[in-house]
Amino acid sequence: MAQNISGKLVDEAQQPLPYANVVLQTIDSVFVTGTTTGEKGEFKLQKIAAGDYRLVISSIGYQPLYLSLQGFERTADVGTLTLADASQELGEVIVTASSRVSRADQKLIFPSKKQISASNNGVDMLRHLMLPRLRVNSIDGSVGMTDGSSVQLCINGRKATKEEVTALLPEEVIRVEFQEDPGLRYGDAGAVINYIVRRYEVGGSFGYNGMQSLKSGFGNHNLTGKVNFKQSEISFYYGNRLQYFNEIWFDKNETFTFEDGSQYHRSQYAEANKKKNLQQWGAVTYNLQEADKYMLNATVGFSHYNDPDLRMKGKLYTEEFPNSVTDREEWNHDRNLSPYLDIYFQKNLKHKQFLALNVVGTYINTKNRSSYTELLSGEPVVDYYSGIRGKKYSLIGEGIYEKTFKDGGKLSAGVRHTQGYTDNDYNGTLQYSSQMKQADTYAYAQYNGKWGKLGYRLGMGVTRSWFQQIGQEDYETYSLNPRLNLTYAFNDQWSISLNGNVNTMNPSLSQLSAVEQFTDSLQSERGNPNLKPYSYYRSTFRLNYNKGKWDVGLRNQYNYRDKAIMPHIYREDDRFIHSYANHSNFQDWTVGLDARVGMLWDVLQLSGSIESRKYWSNGIDFRHTQHSIGWDVAATFMYKNFTASVEFQHNSDYFFGEVLATGEEAHAIDLQYRWKRLNVGLRMFNPFQKDYKRNEADWNKYAGYSYQYHIDDIARMICVTLSWNINFGRDYKSNNKKMQNSDTDAGVL
Repeated sequence: MAQNISGKLVDEAQQPLPYANVVLQTIDSVFVTGTTTGEKGEFKLQKIAAGDYRLVISSIGYQPLYLSLQGFERTADVGTLTLADASQELGEVIVTASSRVSRADQKLIFPSKKQISASNNGVDMLRHLMLPRLRVNSIDGSVGMTDGSSVQLCINGRKATKEEVTALLPEEVIRVEFQEDPGLRYGDAGAVINYIVRRYEVGGSFGYNGMQSLKSGFGNHNLTGKVNFKQSEISFYYGNRLQYFNEIWFDKNETFTFEDGSQYHRSQYAEANKKKNLQQWGAVTYNLQEADKYMLNATVGFSHYNDPDLRMKGKLYTEEFPNSVTDREEWNHDRNLSPYLDIYFQKNLKHKQFLALNVVGTYINTKNRSSYTELLSGEPVVDYYSGIRGKKYSLIGEGIYEKTFKDGGKLSAGVRHTQGYTDNDYNGTLQYSSQMKQADTYAYAQYNGKWGKLGYRLGMGVTRSWFQQIGQEDYETYSLNPRLNLTYAFNDQWSISLNGNVNTMNPSLSQLSAVEQFTDSLQSERGNPNLKPYSYYRSTFRLNYNKGKWDVGLRNQYNYRDKAIMPHIYREDDRFIHSYANHSNFQDWTVGLDARVGMLWDVLQLSGSIESRKYWSNGIDFRHTQHSIGWDVAATFMYKNFTASVEFQHNSDYFFGEVLATGEEAHAIDLQYRWKRLNVGLRMFNPFQKDYKRNEADWNKYAGYSYQYHIDDIARMICVTLSWNINFGRDYKSNNKKMQNSDTDAGVL
């Protein structure tokens, strides 16, 4: 079937390059077709059959550019390409197989027809693209980096939530842009993934994708739709995740050391009746835009979490009193509802300037109820009840400005302010009323430039943090957030990058809340209103190799958190108080190797990584070190309408403060078949485990424990996956919304 190849050509000053030669060749340099760029640098090659090609772009006075399009089988927009002056060596753009363009600062991935057919939604597509150092959770769809850092998802340049990306129809995705160590606007995010998607002038689309377990009530279900008319678009999405597990239990061993030196050893075994919770989310959006001029976007959405009637029953055994076996009963009911309004406006100004404004208002309503009872010979010896009603109101405002210069450099600046008010009532065994105010302001300026083969990004941010617990004194702090990114391409295969930045980490409202809640007969949870923001220093070095189907990277990352907020346990009147404090520091160092190869024989792609991670935790009254090794491998086989994939993960241990969560084992096997617009399959989680479990330990000298949590339903869980969508309309150029803000901190302890 004939397809098209289009794009735009500019010089290093980002000016359009008209009348440049664009030639399409086979891999053995046989001419296929050609054209020249128009007045605005645009070009389009039409009616191209599927196959392996090389795109050669040249112009007098510039270095020629070669793009490999192996496995080309669908219409592709290669985006904006830059020709270097003839006086400079080419090294800025590195082109690899499998429809990938690799630059020193980012990767452009053009999903193949097979990858699109195998994907159920935008998040699922990431599993099949196998981006280096990226990890996608097959159960809940969360996306993160192998080093534990967060990933900022975007759609057409606009910050987006995981739920919005889940609502994307795979065939609407033109390309995916992957950038590690992004700029100051993204805070402490380790990477940005930007989906470039189509927009329609008329018609619309509708789709469903979901996954349902055959073993339990676990399932994810998503609906999405949009209607377009000229410059307007109305869209919606709705999703829910039901977790309903039948067999859950845990074992816990604790050691308590009292102030007189005596110890108390306690063992717990508890079993849940059934665990069920329902998460829901949805939004309706109106978008009005005139391409290359302005865009107005208004969204009304909500998220809802309901975890009703979780009951855990079990036994308490004590080494010091072996004949006194206590029955324990625990009950929890949690609910959270959060509607929001998001209004965004952007406008392209004269002289390559850009301005965007965003305002988000959020209301979070929380209702939590819990009880804890210990019975001896049927009589309660401990009986605690807690009820929490919380309300939070927040307003987020942000503005960004960008200016592109003739030499290709770009200046960007922005300011974001968050204002929040929380009103929480705690009733039951302990009663409190807590009102808190919080304001955070972040401003930054950053310049991107290039000097020969060296690309650089230099910026500075300033953070102001203000907090007040009503009835107590407020505090105000200021901190600087510098950032430096350097990239250097030796040739079309090897490149290096060095990144360093300092972020300000603010305490959450729940950590700051001056309230206390009993958890059992010996322990309590208590907030700490004296917490202060702390500085988080990050440095990363990467060496990358790209050639043909190979993508290999070596990474070395060191992080230092000064005065880190970590859990703090102390004794008070024979009770053990679990709180938070600004400790001395926390450090971690990771060395890792990542590799990807594909498509082999046009049907198989492979990826894998291995890393060594070491932690140093230095607290008020503790010093700990921990070392672990993690690895993962994945393979995807695609043939005609069939797709098969397998994943194996052994995660590195996670250690913070004094709590160690040992490496989780996770496996998944996926089989899918595509028929027209219907994609149906089977996915099996942890097929090689009889029992899914997680291990955790606290090394605290006063109230240490070891804990093992079991969910039998997740082991060998078979799910049916299904996606179906229809769409109609025609493409047109759309603007990129630059930001999206949200508030999810309820402020409840």
